Amino acid sequence: MALNSPQLVASVLKKILLTVLVLFANPAFSLSVSGIYNAQVVVEDQSASQVLKAKKLGLSQVLVKVTGQTQSLNSALIRKALNDVESYVQQFSFTTQLNAGQPKAAIELAFDPLKVNQLVSEAGLPIWGTERAAVLVWLVEDVQGGRQIINSDSHPVAAQIMSQANERGIPMLWPLLDIEDQLAIDAGALWGLFKEPIKEASKRYQADGVLVGRIFQDTQGLWQAQWDFWLDDIEQQWSSQSADLAALTAPLQDRLASSLVAKFALATSVKNLDEAQLESVILRVDRVINFEDYVELKKILQALSGIQQVQLYSANGATLEFKLFAQSSLAKIKSIVDLKQRLKLVDNSEQEQFLAQPGSSNDLIWHYQWR
Repeated sequence: MALNSPQLVASVLKKILLTVLVLFANPAFSLSVSGIYNAQVVVEDQSASQVLKAKKLGLSQVLVKVTGQTQSLNSALIRKALNDVESYVQQFSFTTQLNAGQPKAAIELAFDPLKVNQLVSEAGLPIWGTERAAVLVWLVEDVQGGRQIINSDSHPVAAQIMSQANERGIPMLWPLLDIEDQLAIDAGALWGLFKEPIKEASKRYQADGVLVGRIFQDTQGLWQAQWDFWLDDIEQQWSSQSADLAALTAPLQDRLASSLVAKFALATSVKNLDEAQLESVILRVDRVINFEDYVELKKILQALSGIQQVQLYSANGATLEFKLFAQSSLAKIKSIVDLKQRLKLVDNSEQEQFLAQPGSSNDLIWHYQWR
């Protein structure tokens, strides 16, 4: 294969990216998902009917990414909005994309994030932010009694997993299968679902969720898949079968998305509430050394879904305390904060409930370090 082969270049870049992710992984590893409010749709021509159809399909794609769920399109309010799609489009342009190796005309669309979020909130659906928990995929195939671990998107099942994950904005990590992985785990341990070796081998990737897929072809020629998904201490199992190997992932992404949305997506109110009506928490951050750190930290906090207001509560040297007023569940917001790569959780059992300052009322305190 020539050095400038696109396949080789893509493979090398993928391995470099995964290596970087491993080297700099943090507990509760997350990735910032870009393009959630953008879509690209293939069209037959540039006629008004084709453009309108593409805009509706593009908004549908964006709504699935924002909510994480295809079922969100069943909402009556969402269906009504699709008939008024023009009010959500910020801009669009014509382009060309490769489809099965052939150039096809397409439309690139950008939708208004504020209006889309307002629509989702009015429909009573959760909003899944751009910082999302990553899922590590261990995929093993049994072929004529021999088992192999798959981490290449040239495999039809891996390709479908990635394609469907992209549609929902779910970050997926694949093992490097380097010498460290080979020493830590083998296909037999994955096939037998030996939890301790799997969990130990997964630690280096620091993903929030671990998906183990086992695929094989039965005596009738049908492809079978067994899926195990671990998120926190909760394990989910399901299976799928198909004559088409690439169709084995049909129920996969909705199930994954449902679990991730339940933990990380926030239900937000479209109306502002008085401070007295909101839950609040003190977020303490150590090692905020300069003004630039303060500006970036406050920007991160203000961008949190489910937070109506952020107030600087106290400052003591390099330690700052912010009071966050929440419209959503504090437990879910805490899960989102834990994903922020520049905030390292301080393991302090005394942070549960205690006085933030002498003479103040009891406030829940979350304690982090800036990095």
